[in-house]
Amino acid sequence: MDFLNTAFTFPTVIYSTLLLIVLLFWLISLAGFADPDMLDGDADIEAEGGADGGSLWQMGFGGVPLTVSISLIVALSWVVSYYAQKLFAYLLGDGVMFYLIGSAFMLGSLVVALPLAAALVRPLRGVFDSQQTSSKDALVGLECVIATGKVTTTFGQARVSHEGSEQLIEVRCDEENTFTQGDKALLIEHNATTHSYTIVTNPW
Repeated sequence: MDFLNTAFTFPTVIYSTLLLIVLLFWLISLAGFADPDMLDGDADIEAEGGADGGSLWQMGFGGVPLTVSISLIVALSWVVSYYAQKLFAYLLGDGVMFYLIGSAFMLGSLVVALPLAAALVRPLRGVFDSQQTSSKDALVGLECVIATGKVTTTFGQARVSHEGSEQLIEVRCDEENTFTQGDKALLIEHNATTHSYTIVTNPW
């Protein structure tokens, strides 16, 4: 009860909620209904455009899926916040000061967690680089089913079955209005820059 009381009271409850969302995402991903790389395309576009957010990810968290980096940050922030609240709860005070100091605890936990997460990411880069290259190329040539209402040069998702699991992937098509939800298509090329696949009408 003491653990639950700390985990589900402010400020740690914020990170507890985020941690539950992260765990739910990975359960959905393991079931094949979400792609761990689903956020990487937008991050790469921001980085190419020179956005500060993209530069930050490239400097500290590049080389692994963005979902992995976010998961590590949330998990470590939760750990730091939990123990900070556990050890220094007497500093929180009452009333307005409770929320002001609690917010400072929450932000401080994030500041501490960021470099720790970046340090954990570094040894994982080589593993993810090799695994992502082989797994992404393995999907080329497979049939997929369109999951969105349309597919354009910048938008579209599809489901593809591979090695007994179903994955949701980003797909692109040079000709708009060619595919609608439920149509079948053929994956012919993987674009590592946008983390998407080029699709064409299945010839058979």
